[in-house]
Amino acid sequence: MQNPLKNRINLILLTGTIVLSCGPTDLSNIKKISVDLERIKSTDVLLVSDHTLPQHLNLDTAGANGEERIFIDPTLERLREKLLSRGLNAYILNVEDLTVDGEITDEDTFEAAYALYDEVLNVAVMAQATIVAIHYDADLIPAENYGKNAAYASAEEDGEEYGYVGGIQLILDERSTSEATLRLANQIIHQDKILDQLHEVGFRIRPGYDGKVRFQANQTMNISGHSAGGSFLLEIAPQDQAVRLYGTPNNIVRAIDGPLSSLADTINYFRKNLM
Repeated sequence: MQNPLKNRINLILLTGTIVLSCGPTDLSNIKKISVDLERIKSTDVLLVSDHTLPQHLNLDTAGANGEERIFIDPTLERLREKLLSRGLNAYILNVEDLTVDGEITDEDTFEAAYALYDEVLNVAVMAQATIVAIHYDADLIPAENYGKNAAYASAEEDGEEYGYVGGIQLILDERSTSEATLRLANQIIHQDKILDQLHEVGFRIRPGYDGKVRFQANQTMNISGHSAGGSFLLEIAPQDQAVRLYGTPNNIVRAIDGPLSSLADTINYFRKNLM
């Protein structure tokens, strides 16, 4: 009997070999990922950062202020520690991990690394991993800086009108929502109230999303939302607001230690009760 997961891994490895050996561009910096794919097969929770590092090529991929990874990385590492302490096999995936030297400085490497990143996500879906993306949101964007027409201001904060008011929110892509993904989102928002716990630390919940999922197009969620292990993207905080309150990324992570523990408990309970 054929093993679909093994077949998918073999297909990815074959496709990658063909691309690397036959393509017109130099992709010598793209990593051979057989070890990574084998590791995914036994991963309970795949933690993903999605964004590129501040010093790497940024094609609208570096997130808030072009430096979101400075905040994402220590947050993911702390969440991973908590998941490991609960007996879960947790693994962090960054897009630069798919290069030989950990660098993304040109478009060819950028495109190839993200293509492999998506394939790793596909393998994680087939392995029924729980896939968790952690981001930090933009904060307050003035109307005049949000699109070409200031008349499109769409949100208000403290009596001021803004083009965007960012905040804590849980994001899914409506094109890709397994039963497990919807159930996990419900547990996070309504049962365990993780968004409320982050709000108690001092962070703003994105207006209109304090008790519901935000559905929007998102490449990672479009792939991972199919997982029978569930998936979600959590905007932890408005990044600039977090800096105003706590200063440094490490201080921010210390401030959200309680909510991160609760999130790890949620994921652990969910994993142990998968049908």
